[in-house]
Amino acid sequence: MIIINKQTLMAASILALFTGTGCSNTLGKAEHASQQPTLRKAALHTPNLADAQPQKPTLDEDFDTWERVFRGFQLSDQYSKHPQVQRFVNYYGRNPTQLNLLSERASVFLHMIVHEVERRGMPNELALLPFVESAFDADVFSHAGAAGLWQFIPDTGRRYGLQQAKSYDARMDPFAATGAALTYLQKLNNDFNGDWLLALAAYNCGENRVQREIDRNRAKGLPTTFWHLSLPKETREYVPRLLAFKELIGNAPRYGITLPETPNQARLAQLHIDKPVDLRQAALQAGLEADTLLNLNPCFRSGVTTPQYSNRIVLPRQYAQQLMTVIDALPAASHPVYASAPTSGYNKLATTRIGKKSSKIAKAKTKASAKVHTVKRGDTLQSIAQRHGTSVQTLMKRNSKRSSKLKVGERLEVIATIEGATSHS
Repeated sequence: MIIINKQTLMAASILALFTGTGCSNTLGKAEHASQQPTLRKAALHTPNLADAQPQKPTLDEDFDTWERVFRGFQLSDQYSKHPQVQRFVNYYGRNPTQLNLLSERASVFLHMIVHEVERRGMPNELALLPFVESAFDADVFSHAGAAGLWQFIPDTGRRYGLQQAKSYDARMDPFAATGAALTYLQKLNNDFNGDWLLALAAYNCGENRVQREIDRNRAKGLPTTFWHLSLPKETREYVPRLLAFKELIGNAPRYGITLPETPNQARLAQLHIDKPVDLRQAALQAGLEADTLLNLNPCFRSGVTTPQYSNRIVLPRQYAQQLMTVIDALPAASHPVYASAPTSGYNKLATTRIGKKSSKIAKAKTKASAKVHTVKRGDTLQSIAQRHGTSVQTLMKRNSKRSSKLKVGERLEVIATIEGATSHS
């Protein structure tokens, strides 16, 4: 029998199974806990409970996470007036619908990221950096070999504890990569004496390159701020892109952008497991869309968990209990059932040309049946989409919705899919 601590599911923020930078377990250090799955809250930092003191929360769960991000901005608003920043404000601002959809995707990870950014006392602008790096898609890679939400290249990823193997890549673990990225950014900020623009530039092109340009300007008696350095074109655009996103998202109504309602509570949980689990099969048996767990756990490159590298998976908090019950009953998966192969693509909101690791399993044969869903209190597009086995984007397109806001009593046409047999391509 599985015993679930109800406080685990009620907590607004997420506790970590990580240590140090929030990375996954290393080889040879796998936990020897119960074989039953254990549900935990999901954050990057595990507090020392013995030293913990009661603290009055400054924000409750009714507070919107986007507003929480805005209140923690620390970089000068004057940067938004710089010509290079205005260039990207105008460029991105021409397509508010695309920014609406991107913000919907970001909202899945936003609470986790801003919680850790604030815990470390860092500027909340950094929580927007995956807009620039990956367009908030955890399952992307660049042609330079960078991967995940934070686009770590292999060597830097290993330096910050992100294991990489054929069947597992921690750079594509949203939690592990977030911890590693913030640790790296803290190090860079210290290297450049608290200058966050230089730290961000170094995150993109490397600290040695930034330091060489500083030394060159200093030798010539020239200013050594980010705006005066002769950096690679991508880096010269990288920082202005982030500042443009700050301006656009922070002043969304002004630019016709509708941010999704994102209460100040965790949308993700983590489940401790000690056996290989077929993530697609687990989602289907829990009555969810087949790719639900694959999308949150792209670090498991075969679609099957690898306890020798990481003994936890990320779940939608809303469905954590039912997924835990299903996963406990599933037999250990014996063989990988998916293979990953690169496909090319270009995300105009990210800085680099990226592709996506797509499963080679053929899409399930489906039968489509139209039905009407009447919006109830507490419904979101995400919860409705998951309930009916579709996606938020499909739901919005089907109902000609330009934003994610819903009204109680609103009627949405839904195409529910019925899974059929699968086959390998």
